[in-house]
Amino acid sequence: MTIHKKIYSAAVFCAVLGISSLKAQVVVEIDHKTQRFIGNETEFKRDKYLNIHGYIKANDPELIKFRNDFNLNPTYRGARLLDSPIKKPKNGVFPIIKKKYSGVREVENRITSTAPKDFFYDKKVDYSQVDMTTYMDELTSFVADYYRYQEPNVPKYIEPLNEPMVHAVDFYPEGKQKKRKYISSKVDAINTRVMELHRELGKKIHATPELVNMKIMGYGGAFPEFEAKNFGVWNKRYKKFIDIAGTEVDVFSVHLYDGSGINNKTGRRSGSNVEAILDIIENYSFIKLHKVKPIAISEYGRLVPNQPGFGKKKGVVNYNPITNSQALLSQNNMVMSFIERGDGIEFTIPFTMNKQPATSMYSKSSLWYKGLDKSSDWEYTPRVNFFKLWKDVAGDRVCINSSEIDMQSQAFVNGKQLHVVLNNIKDGPQTVKLNFVEGQKIKNVEIKRLSVYKDKEAVFEDTKQKEAPESVKLNQGETVIITYNFKSAVDFNKKAVSKKYYSDSYLQPILANKSAVFKIKDVSVGQGKAILRLGVSRNHSKTLLPKIVINGKSITIKGDVIRGYDQKNRKQFFGVLEIPIEMKVLKEGTNTIDVQFSDKGGFVTTAILQVQKIETK
Repeated sequence: MTIHKKIYSAAVFCAVLGISSLKAQVVVEIDHKTQRFIGNETEFKRDKYLNIHGYIKANDPELIKFRNDFNLNPTYRGARLLDSPIKKPKNGVFPIIKKKYSGVREVENRITSTAPKDFFYDKKVDYSQVDMTTYMDELTSFVADYYRYQEPNVPKYIEPLNEPMVHAVDFYPEGKQKKRKYISSKVDAINTRVMELHRELGKKIHATPELVNMKIMGYGGAFPEFEAKNFGVWNKRYKKFIDIAGTEVDVFSVHLYDGSGINNKTGRRSGSNVEAILDIIENYSFIKLHKVKPIAISEYGRLVPNQPGFGKKKGVVNYNPITNSQALLSQNNMVMSFIERGDGIEFTIPFTMNKQPATSMYSKSSLWYKGLDKSSDWEYTPRVNFFKLWKDVAGDRVCINSSEIDMQSQAFVNGKQLHVVLNNIKDGPQTVKLNFVEGQKIKNVEIKRLSVYKDKEAVFEDTKQKEAPESVKLNQGETVIITYNFKSAVDFNKKAVSKKYYSDSYLQPILANKSAVFKIKDVSVGQGKAILRLGVSRNHSKTLLPKIVINGKSITIKGDVIRGYDQKNRKQFFGVLEIPIEMKVLKEGTNTIDVQFSDKGGFVTTAILQVQKIETK
């Protein structure tokens, strides 16, 4: 059998469908013979996306089974551990380094970090006042020497402190008291110490030839509500961090969660808010450092609640399979965004923990669970479904396009297999019609489906059939991976290369009927498509859709351009408008983008052109 074949002109390869008659049904167009690159990356990198937050002994039987079950690297032991040598000094006294190793050190593909209290170790000190220059110099030298000489398993990444800036209030006297007093000047001073630590450690790591394979990452920002206080949080934290430490930091890192901790319990970063957070980091990196450094999401997913009574008395089990399931939806929503960013993402870790005792805090987020009965065995929790779903995805990225922004889509070709990934980020069901640009004879099709619910445990289904489906329905909270097994290997006949171009300004205030102007230089155009990624932060009473003029030509915004939900349960909207534009509007070299709103208030945070050009192989 040959899958449905439909001929299109070259001009619409990898083009976004915008036909009004298709609004009732989502159309996903698959061009599996056009290999797609995002930056320099085409391959699906399992090590980048399929991780757990933790670290396990090499001979652990459950770990060995986990690796074998889900096609993980044979040496994989987990992706993040709070085992940094920053915690080894006691009261400021450094232990003697044992010189066990020499030469260039090999590294494990994991992150090391530690708690901020291990750096701000003296409970009697007001760290907003003391000079830490000497201690910081001694500490960073110790860390470099420890990895150079003593550590048997050197991590590839060191993220010096875990979520340091949200804990700054803990390190001066007034903040430690029961009635915690938030003193902005003191918090700012302590956060500056954090930034300086990253800078100085980066210098030491980079100056140590034996650690050439090691990278410094930071600052692991928690709950990055950059838009708060008219972007005062951004200016005082991440912007300032890039200003102080950006040159020496190899990878910027952030933690992204749906759920509590982001204005209210039901708030979501999934969708446009994730895009806006990552875009502003990238754009400012471009402006300040003249290069866009990659980003790691060293924690992401959903912050699930504790079980009733947990923390009030001992012995309460904090695991519930329904609660544990909830994060799967957020993990798939977010990982689809990360995959779409290609080589702009360095590493990602869903906050799925390893083995946790039943009465521990993070048994609620664990991959394995064992009850209070000591004779019981470790068993997989519903979190294993993330790995079941993605188990077989491999190969090179190919073109796939959805007519609906809330139907996330990715596709990868691996020899005779095509993996099509569809994720419904919409609050409601969607039916997807599957169109192939070019036909291919198939043997059979495998369909994996993960459904996440609010009031029951997640359900994973894996079915096979002879016929390729013409359409597929995805309910709210569903992800589907369709694997087409072809009779012959796929030969690529075209190449699509996607590149982002960043403006030389950002974070412009919105004034009524006044233009916010962005200039984007060195743009290369050709046959293909383009998207204007416009970051916008506004109160919910304000309009979100501006008038846009590019190079003197007005742009008509058609359809939904906001990925995911409308953010109405957050204090204000902060997201990216993903606006398709015709390539003919752009020109080689410098492009001028004029953005104008009818009412004042808020900011246009970023203006980024994403240009995808088609080349014949």
